[in-house]
Amino acid sequence: MVGAQVFSVTRDVWCIRRPSYLTCSYLVRTPDGIVLVDAGMDSSGRDILKGLEAMGADVNSVRSILLTHWHNDHAAGARAIQECCDAKAYCHEGDLSQLNRESARLGLRGKLGHIIPEWGFLVLFKGLLGEATPRAVLDPETVHEGDTLSDYFEVIETPGHTPGHLSFYYKPEKMLFAGDALAVVSDDVHFMARAVTPDVAEARRSMRKCLTMEIDTLCPGHRTPLTKGVPQKCEAMLKHIDSGGRWPLLG
Repeated sequence: MVGAQVFSVTRDVWCIRRPSYLTCSYLVRTPDGIVLVDAGMDSSGRDILKGLEAMGADVNSVRSILLTHWHNDHAAGARAIQECCDAKAYCHEGDLSQLNRESARLGLRGKLGHIIPEWGFLVLFKGLLGEATPRAVLDPETVHEGDTLSDYFEVIETPGHTPGHLSFYYKPEKMLFAGDALAVVSDDVHFMARAVTPDVAEARRSMRKCLTMEIDTLCPGHRTPLTKGVPQKCEAMLKHIDSGGRWPLLG
């Protein structure tokens, strides 16, 4: 299996991507330490540790973990990183029961989820079968629209993909960490796949909220960040949504 890819988005922002599912988590160097946006799909935390090494940072410099949503391809590594440092995790209350495993299935579905490997799209089914992350996040703190975390990250409530989905706006670089609220495909802004968007009406509202923001860099939860012509591409997608543009099956 191919391990995590690590590359810089800007001087202080690095992306950790798993090729098997093109899942992206991010490391942001701030004056007070490293802020982690999502925690990778490897519950051992190895992907995140590899990213920290690449950017020349120690795990003890991680100050906070901002979780866009509970799905395993985004949150599986949170507990392992917390066990290495004193990082506080933040999420929305709508996804809290999955992140702290209060909703975890303990019967056959839970057992099946436990044995599914953390590879490719299987990692999504692993979480959906168990209805929780593989390991409980330690004492996650719930946040709401307009809150500011670690001095620089504005909380944006973007439900649709999950009830408690969040995006985070990094003010110093006008950068939006969109999780699965927006997709980037072929260097352009797209819908997420219809099959993983349970509430399309909410998702459209969330997309519109994001696309009206002043964004210079768009960091999605999959594939690759969008760094060129972002304002124009966001405006084009906003016009498509406002004109009633259809939601394609594959996004």
